[in-house]
Amino acid sequence: MEIELTSTDQMIQLLNSWYREILSQNLVESRRLKLEIDEKIENMEIDPTQTLFIYYSLLCFRYQLLIDDLWEARYTLNHLNEGQKRETDDFLSYYFHFFKAIYATETGNYLEAKLHYQLAEKRLNQFTDDIEKAEFNYKVATFYYHIRQPLLAVRHALKAREYFEDKSGYEVKLAGSENVIGLASTSLKQFREAEDHFLSALDILRSSTLKKEPFELKIRYNLGMLYAEQNYSEKALAHLSEAFEEKNTDFKTAYLIAREQVKLRNFERANEWITLGLKIARNAQNEEYIHHFSILSDCNHSATAEQLEKTASDALSYFESMQLWGYVQDYAEKLASQFYSVSNDKKASKYFHMAYTAKQKLLKEAGS
Repeated sequence: MEIELTSTDQMIQLLNSWYREILSQNLVESRRLKLEIDEKIENMEIDPTQTLFIYYSLLCFRYQLLIDDLWEARYTLNHLNEGQKRETDDFLSYYFHFFKAIYATETGNYLEAKLHYQLAEKRLNQFTDDIEKAEFNYKVATFYYHIRQPLLAVRHALKAREYFEDKSGYEVKLAGSENVIGLASTSLKQFREAEDHFLSALDILRSSTLKKEPFELKIRYNLGMLYAEQNYSEKALAHLSEAFEEKNTDFKTAYLIAREQVKLRNFERANEWITLGLKIARNAQNEEYIHHFSILSDCNHSATAEQLEKTASDALSYFESMQLWGYVQDYAEKLASQFYSVSNDKKASKYFHMAYTAKQKLLKEAGS
């Protein structure tokens, strides 16, 4: 029996359709198309340039990011890094840098993310498609939120929202844009506005026919964080407990739950969450959250200023190396306050100055 070959044109159409479903965050249709493509690519016409196979590998990488399969994404990225050593066109080069920036943001490698976003942006103008530009702005907005630049996050999220709000099928991305604005508003202490944006995002999701539970959980997490920032710990824990997923990657929710338990002086319960979250963060090799949990553990055990300084010094060195000045400011202020409370004016002054310097660097970056 003769096997029917899949033509190059057919495969291009399938890959483009798959990417559209990934962009719209349609989990069901994305999975269906992946299975179809995996089957047909085995019987495809020979492509001497390997362009289609590279495009396929890039979309596999992007799909793995969509479904939060970071372990598999890391494996795929290693192969893509090897393939990138060969000459590729601007189209593929854009996706390589853009997807790698998304991955670096997800794994907390923010300096690497910034580099690849800049490289991708240089190649963005080749696309006439507004959706591609909207996706870029949406992901850059998320990146700026993570590095504590909320005004820049809002600027890019508004651009993304403007694109997505008139496009059918991109309701999840529209909700995502509202969500990022809500996160940035939380950072700016604009709590009422933040809540409005989170609730708007939930309303948009509920009007969508797509599978939306994973995205609703993220917004529940953000509502929990919003209430935690206002010290409404019980209300925060209600949302965070609903948002926590029983899997080996949800260290961020575990951290917020642990932090609220510390505020409520539920020290044993806090320790359980710290232990769980630290284990997950170590398995995920996420150095940022390993430091967050380690410092929180000291706070939960009422560590002395000297003990806290010993733990925080490694964290401060890491956050400085990653140029995460917001966390440098936070932890330096915490140390300054601790040393001031025990009348160690020399060290209090040292850490207040460190916090001030970090704040100035944050402001400089926001204005650049």
